[in-house]
Amino acid sequence: MLKYEQMKGKEVQFKSLVGRSVEEFDWLHNYYEVEWNSYIAHHTLSGAPRIRSHRVRKDGKLESSQDQLLFILHYLKSNGLQEHHAATYDMSQPQANLWIHLLLMLLRKTLKSAGELPERRAGKIKELLSQTDQVFMDGTERDIQRPGGFEEQKEHYSGKKKHIK
Repeated sequence: MLKYEQMKGKEVQFKSLVGRSVEEFDWLHNYYEVEWNSYIAHHTLSGAPRIRSHRVRKDGKLESSQDQLLFILHYLKSNGLQEHHAATYDMSQPQANLWIHLLLMLLRKTLKSAGELPERRAGKIKELLSQTDQVFMDGTERDIQRPGGFEEQKEHYSGKKKHIK
């Protein structure tokens, strides 16, 4: 089972798994821990209102908030199958599914409280772009359904040619 304490000393491998350095992870974890503590004080893992106070379980899979954040960032980075992710973290697929849905919600709240959510308003992006001289775009050309007519095809042609060897 992957654990934060084991992985944090392996900087290259850690960054490969979660897409962040240990320092960036620790910065994000400070915000995440607040969201986790707030959630778990009032709700169970399944989202039901809490009757008794939360306690750390010996047999719990993701008791550490650092392990939880590692789990969800690793899931998002690898975009793997839940079954594979469950095996990596020594749990069943239904448990992994429960954790994924819960931690995605908490991660979103964390990013919002840290001011790190992507901008969703086009007007705001236009405003930011007008304030800068240079912009670097990172994008991928995606396939589209090829139009039937010649003129329509010309509109969507990228200019790239396939080279057959």
